[in-house]
Amino acid sequence: MQQPEDITARRLGIIIEQYVEARKKRYDYVSTEQAYQAIRQVLKPAIPDRELDDMVASLAIKNGLAVVFDRQTKASVPPEPRP
Repeated sequence: MQQPEDITARRLGIIIEQYVEARKKRYDYVSTEQAYQAIRQVLKPAIPDRELDDMVASLAIKNGLAVVFDRQTKASVPPEPRP
């Protein structure tokens, strides 16, 4: 019998695969921001955002797509300059 974690990981893999396949038919790249938005609307996986980006990027590259790492996280946003 499969564990709930295995089922969730499998569902996430299927969603990522479907997203990349849809992008491949119309575009030659995958945006991590757009992927993040689309995937998080369907499923709220309990993995770090960076890991989700890496999963999307890995599959996109295997499918011959370029990857645009355009999603900004709180850690990567530079602080506002102080006057």
